[in-house]
Formats: sequence, structure tokens, C-alpha cells
Amino acid sequence: MRIDKKKLNYKHIHFVGIGGISMSGLAKLCINMGIKVSGSDKTKSHITEELSHLGAKIFYKHQKSNILGADLVVYTCAVGENNIEVKTARDYGLQVVERAEFLGEVAIGYQKVIAVAGSHGKTTVCGMLGKIFEVAGKNPTMLVGGEAGKNNNLVIGQKEYLIVEACEYREHFLKINHSVGIILNIDYDHPDYFKSSNEYETAFQKFAKASKKVTFIDEKYSIMFVDNTVTFGDGGQYQAKRVVHKENRIQFDAYKNGKFFERFLIEAIGTYNAKNALCALAVADYFGIDKCFIKKGLAEFKNLKRRYEYMGKINDNIVITDYAHHPTQIENCITATREIYSRNITVVFEPHTYSRTKFLFNDFANALSMADNIILLPTYSAREKSQRGGTSRDLFNALKFKRENVSFVKSYKKCHKELEKLKDNIILILGAGSVIKLAEQIKREFLNG
Repeated sequence: MRIDKKKLNYKHIHFVGIGGISMSGLAKLCINMGIKVSGSDKTKSHITEELSHLGAKIFYKHQKSNILGADLVVYTCAVGENNIEVKTARDYGLQVVERAEFLGEVAIGYQKVIAVAGSHGKTTVCGMLGKIFEVAGKNPTMLVGGEAGKNNNLVIGQKEYLIVEACEYREHFLKINHSVGIILNIDYDHPDYFKSSNEYETAFQKFAKASKKVTFIDEKYSIMFVDNTVTFGDGGQYQAKRVVHKENRIQFDAYKNGKFFERFLIEAIGTYNAKNALCALAVADYFGIDKCFIKKGLAEFKNLKRRYEYMGKINDNIVITDYAHHPTQIENCITATREIYSRNITVVFEPHTYSRTKFLFNDFANALSMADNIILLPTYSAREKSQRGGTSRDLFNALKFKRENVSFVKSYKKCHKELEKLKDNIILILGAGSVIKLAEQIKREFLNG
């Protein structure tokens, strides 16, 4: 169905950095609304090719002429204000907005906005909620920062429900006018913007206060919030008990206010995903969705791309990849793997940004030390320049005194050769950057056998 334009009265929108996972979702939504879309990015990808197929004009070089004809230019913070297209648009007097601000404008057009926030787990919980609401016939619209099967990062539904991933970076989530907020966790991150954990926590408190109706939060953080909250987790109003771990799924009993609610099964692994499912079912219950639909929706949920994704084998080693780029995520992945496998664990890790590595250095070292073998790749710099004390080599120098089996390799090709030497391991390829290329190469080789 076509979406009513309402607030978005633009004829032509140009997206600078259109190949990003969040930006591409917004671009696809605008195409569906009948708005002409163009965009630029440095590299061609399956995302930009999909957008081109849908009718967007894609440029693979940033230049002034790309914005001709646009009446709105949307850019990402990764691109920044100094981008030639952004600067030219301002010089021409065009309306220019950052992605988060544009997302906030999009959200205004929906009756009930469910904004999912947290240091990690946002995409997974959005996916779980989307499946539950879909099964219940609610026909939600969903915008997420990950890819899930044929729906990828966007599900276009009706105007009643918008399920959206709310990013805390630069307090972007405060731009989303939401009815219901969700805070999955508050593990200090983005030290390039938040100068302390107190600043980081304060941002989440602001987000909770901005919720029109209620905020769902992990019980361990409840002391930080006082008004209009529902808690989940150990000691929360919603609890998961008798969790059973199997190779590709989890089973658990959910309790509501101390009373048995229902038994659930999800095709995901790890205690952390049981908590994600607990949060999703609590939100669905708040909106009056019958537990039979919640149960069916969670059972039908398929884990997302790069979220503990099975990529095949190298010899007799099982290869799994995950987006984990924060110490807590790394710890969750290793713990979940130990819950279901008795093999040695080799972690291949590509640090994501120098600032994160530097400020969370000891946490990274401790989390990585949980593995039996550690292989470090060069840092994925993203938007940053190298910082002393925050490189992958710095991590290696610290870890080699803690663990015997730790190495640093300079390329994916050399890493692949190291992995071929292993026997009977679980290989976890972790990181939010281009390390996915290594995992995808392994998958291709496995499938082509």
C-alpha cells in the first residue's frame, strides 16, 4: 500500500551516504511514498543496487552536481558537514537535515511509535516485535539497522504502528517522538561523543522521560528511572525462568508479576536473547496482543543477518559471525557459544573505531580473554583517525601477556590461512566493519564445496 505523504511534502530527496543500512531504509520508504529519490555513496553494494532497481538514482562519487533538482538533502553523521554535497546544498539554500532529524519527521506520521534503544540488541528486538505484530494482524511499519530475510531493513505497513530502532549516538534517539520507549541495556559506548558513563546514562534518562506512555527497561537499571516504567529481567515484572539452551534455539517460561504467563520457543541462542524475547513479549502484552500470537510470532522469528549467523565450515570448524563490536556483546557471544558447544572457541575480532577501543580497552581485553584463541585484525576506523592506545596492535600487546594463543594479522587473506590450521573449533568472526567480507568468503567456499 502507498503511505499518505502528510508531513513529507517533498518532490525529490537526495541522500548523502545512501548505502548505509539506516539511510537505505528511509530511502526505500520515500520511494514507496512516490517521492523521487537520489543518493550517493563511495562504494557499490547489494543495498545500492536494490535501491537502483527500485528507481533511485545512485552516484558513486560525491560531487556538487548530484544534488541538482533536490528540495531536501539528508546526510549521515558519518559523512558530516564538510561533505561537498552537503556544503553545496547549504550554499544553494536547500533544506539540509541529518538522518536522525529526518527519521523524527517520518515518525510524526504514525499514531503509535515504539522506539527501541540500548547499547546493543536493538535490531533483534525490533525484529521480534515486528514478527509478533505481523502475526497478530497489526500490520506495522518497521525501520531497523539490520537485514532480515526478504524484508531487509524495512517493512512497510499501515500508519498505526511504527517500530523503529532508536540510536543513542549524539542523542539521536531524542529526535524520535515516541509513544513507547524501550531501553534494553546501558553499557557505556560512543566515547567520541559521550565523555563519561554519566553523560551516557543521562541521555537514556532523557529518552525515557520523552516517552509519551511508558518505557520498558531492564530491571538492573530500574533505579535510574522512576516514572511510567515496566521492568523485565531478573527481579522484573516480566521474568524468564527455566531457560533451556539447544544448538539453534532457546526455550523458557515467562512470568508476569510472579505468575506463570506462557512457555516460549525462539530460534536464537544465548541467555541474552531470552531477555530480548522477554522484552518483546512484555511490549506486545502491553498493547493487548493475545499470548497465542506472541508465542507464534516469537516461534516464527528468524535471527537477523550478522546476528550469530551460521556461515558454514572450514574443515571441521564451525564458523559463526556476529555484529558484536562492544565488550558486552563479545562476552555475550562467547558465553552463548559455551552454553551450547563443548569445543574450543577461536575469536576473530576487528575492533570498530579507535576511540571505542581506547576508552573500553580493559573491557575489550577481559572479554576477548574468555576465548581459547584470539586473532586480531586491524582496526576498522569508520569516521576516525588513528589514536595511540586505541589500535588493534595495542590490544594485541596487552593480550599477549594474558593469553598464549593470541595473534595479530594484517589482512583477511592471512587470517583465512590461520583459520585453516585449526581443528574442531567454533570460530566466531566478530565486528561491525568490513570483516563481514571474510565471513561471506568462507560461506561461499563452504557452499561451493
